[in-house]
Amino acid sequence: MTPADDPQSRAVIDIAARLFAAFGHDGTSLQGIAEAAGEDLAWVQRRFGDKHDLYLAVIDHAGRAERAVVEEALSELPAADAGGVAAAVYRLSERYLEFCITNPQVPALWMHRWLGDAADIPDLEQAYSIPLINFTRDALRSAARAGLIDDQVDLDLLVRTLIWSVYGFLHGETLADADRSVAADPQARRRFLAHHRQLVDRMLRLPGA
Repeated sequence: MTPADDPQSRAVIDIAARLFAAFGHDGTSLQGIAEAAGEDLAWVQRRFGDKHDLYLAVIDHAGRAERAVVEEALSELPAADAGGVAAAVYRLSERYLEFCITNPQVPALWMHRWLGDAADIPDLEQAYSIPLINFTRDALRSAARAGLIDDQVDLDLLVRTLIWSVYGFLHGETLADADRSVAADPQARRRFLAHHRQLVDRMLRLPGA
């Protein structure tokens, strides 16, 4: 059984994820997590260990959820024709955006990492984000070898560009009205997805682009 398998532990992981996303690993205390979760600190320590261990559990839970979305979106890609490749890439774009809107703590956790948070915990990118980027790149590379998309595109940088653009849309300069978040603005989301689709079309030379 992993620490996220029972409801009580899952609730602690969810609270910890939100606090780590808001304040970073370095700005969050284990005591604060326990208090926010309504749990005794000693129980949290017995269940998860120290803050380092709980942070690893949070990252593992986030990484697994993120990978499940990507794998499902690309599940039909290996047998797809040219039109199917386009549909799979569009589906990936849409579902990844929805995942990040529904789980804002996930991009926030990685953005803290980019800014040097939890610098004493190395190799998390190598364990989670880079394998997921490589998985997506390799799926597209198979389509490129089959002549279904442009084989001259740097697919590694393409995948990273799509991630960066989603993160920037959600956490950068907003396209939404001043009184609400971009995630709550359907018009802003439609505008972004249309732009994302055009970006993918042009870079991969998808059918009909």
